[in-house]
Amino acid sequence: MPDIIEVSVSSTALFILMLAFAAVVGPPAASSVASWWSIRLRRWGRALRDAWARYMVAWLREALLRFLNGGGSR
Repeated sequence: MPDIIEVSVSSTALFILMLAFAAVVGPPAASSVASWWSIRLRRWGRALRDAWARYMVAWLREALLRFLNGGGSR
């Protein structure tokens, strides 16, 4: 069985190391997550605008056809 070297680390030192790690790793990770969501929201917004435009074109086409065919109210 190999010898295990034990090193005692105070909780304050461990806390400082965790803060340093979070300061180095946190901002790039948060930036990449924010960037990913930004791209997704932009794509979803574009798809929603496209769907709304298709709906409005179909609605206007139907309204124009009803108007040109006499409206059906006579």
